Amino acid sequence: MYFCSVFKTMTTTEAILNYATMQGGTFTRKGLLHDIANRLPDISARTVDNQIMRLLASGTLRRIGHGEYCLTESTLPEFIYLPTEWEKDIFKQLRQQFPFLSICIWSPKVLSSFMLHVPNIGYTLVDVERDGMEPVFHALQSLDHNREVFLTPSALDCERYLSGSKAIVVRQLIGQSPLTEVEGCTVPRIEKILVDAINDNELHFASGSEIYNIFESVLERNNFNMRKLLRYASRRNRKETVEQIVNAINHDKSKE
Repeated sequence: MYFCSVFKTMTTTEAILNYATMQGGTFTRKGLLHDIANRLPDISARTVDNQIMRLLASGTLRRIGHGEYCLTESTLPEFIYLPTEWEKDIFKQLRQQFPFLSICIWSPKVLSSFMLHVPNIGYTLVDVERDGMEPVFHALQSLDHNREVFLTPSALDCERYLSGSKAIVVRQLIGQSPLTEVEGCTVPRIEKILVDAINDNELHFASGSEIYNIFESVLERNNFNMRKLLRYASRRNRKETVEQIVNAINHDKSKE
């Protein structure tokens, strides 16, 4: 109900910028008018055109073709996950044993800088494609790292055993996850981290109001790819949740 009220009270400027954001920064007038007609029928096409002209004049929007516009490029820095030396070493050992498996390594501790209440996080996530989960799990158990290894733990196990621990958690790597390579190590892009933070057992500390704090902090501090975010969210059946969070944040910002 809250999100319905957000749409009903949205101004024309908010509606345009929200739609532009959801389209990854580039949109058409035709698509915008169709979206507004469905969600905000009280806003006329003439009002939309007038506001587009104002946004063009202010530099918020840029015309890129007939009836096509884009948000001006963000000056915010791109988020880059920097793996620790330990993470790079573990990744290197796994890569040597499983050269053809897609593997990603990272720590949920990276979310701490975006949160209001910082949890005690010390464990590491090793995301690997489904067929390689079991072999990677056993390989990690045999490595000399003095850490307990979990294979897709339940929500209850995560709450009981992960808080404050230096464990390793092996999870499934979803196909087409937003990944990048840093110093020879495959790590997640911010789009993957944000979507994973919604309801993943291992990231339960990010639930409730904290997920809004995380998204809002990222939107304020870093540049990111909305299309990648929504595409990955779709693969995880979380697109609607992501859109609701972004809509709510944009609405709150408009009132400041």
